[in-house]
Amino acid sequence: MNSIETWFDSSLILGNTPEAYGYALAAFGTSLLLLYLVKNVGISRLKAMAEKTETDLDDLAVSLIGKFRWFEYQLVALYVATRYLQLGRDFDRGLKLLILFVFTWRAITIAQDLLTYWIHKIAAQRDLDGQAKNSVVKSTQVILRTLVWVAAALFVLDNLGVNISAVLTGLGIGGVAVALAAQAILGDLFNFFVILLDKPFNIGDFIVSDAVSGTIEHVGLKSTRIRSISGEIVVVSNSNLLSSRIRNYQDLTKRRVVFKTGVVYGTRPEILRAIPAVIKKAVLAVPKAEFDRCNLAACADSSLDFETVYYLNETDYTAYMAAHEKTLLGVLEGLTAAGAELAYPTQTLLVKK
Repeated sequence: MNSIETWFDSSLILGNTPEAYGYALAAFGTSLLLLYLVKNVGISRLKAMAEKTETDLDDLAVSLIGKFRWFEYQLVALYVATRYLQLGRDFDRGLKLLILFVFTWRAITIAQDLLTYWIHKIAAQRDLDGQAKNSVVKSTQVILRTLVWVAAALFVLDNLGVNISAVLTGLGIGGVAVALAAQAILGDLFNFFVILLDKPFNIGDFIVSDAVSGTIEHVGLKSTRIRSISGEIVVVSNSNLLSSRIRNYQDLTKRRVVFKTGVVYGTRPEILRAIPAVIKKAVLAVPKAEFDRCNLAACADSSLDFETVYYLNETDYTAYMAAHEKTLLGVLEGLTAAGAELAYPTQTLLVKK
């Protein structure tokens, strides 16, 4: 018995005692068993719980955890087991490099899936579909995935002992040079993300800006395509579009309409007092119209001006113009019936003999 214990304590196999190998084997089996339980039992229960909830975040978490493969679990168990052995500096370095590359790759795939989920979520919130959604998603994925790969490469180089300060300095100098050379392009690219996140307009919205008026058809990395009122496509850079004042009529629910009516000087006071009621009647005769006020607003050079304000619950521009036309015709008919004469620009010239 003593000889066996002495053998376990003193015999060396590749620099380790049999007892150390036993501990390492036990650690490998225990680690692998725990990881097996996590992968098969834990994930299965998480998946069952995720199916009962309405949110998709837990489904995403289960999907990301399920991306780990058996080789990665075995690699973790092997690393734990080797902590009980003395296998040389080269072996440890090789194992750590293998773990570094394998799990950096896995982190890249998980980060890309998270970015894809986030991009599709934002695209869904903006009500993008079809070509517009594909364009936004693919363009954003290319940029963000490039950043992920660059960050992963720097992380690996740093763990390999490379002085990344010089690399970062070179990237910084090169980035400044590229930024100066492509300042306009980078500005448009930045404003693309502003449009994506701030949502000043969506695909299909009718906007009026200093540059153009029309319907948004496509939002790209550098430019936005707008179908103008006259029918042609107008391509405007994202920077120019956002630097101008934009009026978005998509969420318009009520229009405020202001117009003036002028009658001639010499109109009798009783007719002047009746004009607001006449105009109010004409406005209320139009469907979806809400009368606000009508006042004698000014004594102009050649007319007595009444200012009328009313609201129209109509979003379609064609329907709005038809309703406003009906309002004006009703005003003209009412003023004629009331005996009021509409004014027009006149000038009286007095000649002294």
